[in-house]
Amino acid sequence: MALACGTPGGSDESDGSSSGVTLTTSSTPAQTEDGPATTTETSVATSSVTSSTGEGTTEIEDESGNPITFDLGGLPDSPMFDMGCRKVDFLFVIDNSGSMSAQQAQLLASFPGFISAMQAALEDTVDSYHVGVLTSDNYSGNAPGCTTIGDLVSQTSGFGAAGQVCTPFAEGGRFATEMDDLLTKFPCMAQVGTSGSPIEQPVTALVSSFQPAKRAPGGCNEGFLRDDAILVVVIVTDDPPWNGDFDDAHPGTVTTGWYDTVVAAKNGDPEAMVVIGFVPWMNISCVPLNLESPNLIGFIQEFGDQGVLASVCEPDYGPIFADAVENIVTTCENFDPPG
Repeated sequence: MALACGTPGGSDESDGSSSGVTLTTSSTPAQTEDGPATTTETSVATSSVTSSTGEGTTEIEDESGNPITFDLGGLPDSPMFDMGCRKVDFLFVIDNSGSMSAQQAQLLASFPGFISAMQAALEDTVDSYHVGVLTSDNYSGNAPGCTTIGDLVSQTSGFGAAGQVCTPFAEGGRFATEMDDLLTKFPCMAQVGTSGSPIEQPVTALVSSFQPAKRAPGGCNEGFLRDDAILVVVIVTDDPPWNGDFDDAHPGTVTTGWYDTVVAAKNGDPEAMVVIGFVPWMNISCVPLNLESPNLIGFIQEFGDQGVLASVCEPDYGPIFADAVENIVTTCENFDPPG
């Protein structure tokens, strides 16, 4: 005789807490004035039923020591709880002023090792990459209609530039993705040359790239920045202080505004991004005025553990990128995408 939760012999539906539960009892004859009769009596001790195998049966006993068998059937596997990120947006801000030839070459030489290490470290987690490039001023070598500061670079020209048209990209935007050959596309975008203005504005370029008009449909940066991706910003500049750039000519007065604007682009979550800055700091042997850049240093430091500060004059960017990989992986693991 099989009973569901309800009266004996009834057909009430189970509340879902025990799927396919079958209670097995036995019937015993009893003597009455009119003759033998059959009665069924079940007394179940309070118990909790679990299954460690996910299928088969689990037995408990009633108060008389008789086994009561609950047929648990097959239990579904628990769904995986998806933690961390599945997407990463890499945004490189590259100084294209006249003193940046060696530093651009250093970045290009370090990129293959960096991106390969990132892909290896996140191969079981991340399945989508965006890779974009900005310059430190209005870039006349870019595609027509996208030559203002903060526009993603899709083609280059000028002294020392790759001088190539990098489009089309596999997914149709003005940036590379995991569907592109990044070892070919990145040098095409990142070798921006050294014909730019001596008044470098790398953080202004970063902030400008987030403007709604640039991100809107048809805009120069459409589709690049994603709410459900972490953002990794890499700034490479030898921009010294007090060289005519208003942003960097007033130490301590604008870095808070930079930080707030950049974090706002990531929905106010600074832990959804990593900022790597190769800037005039400590080793300044390659910096035109041999001076550190306090505003750029302060900007990177405002990100705390999410900031990676390095000298633009480092002879090899590889070790800095290698150290940053762990930071990026941790950021990705801790990221809780909105929605």
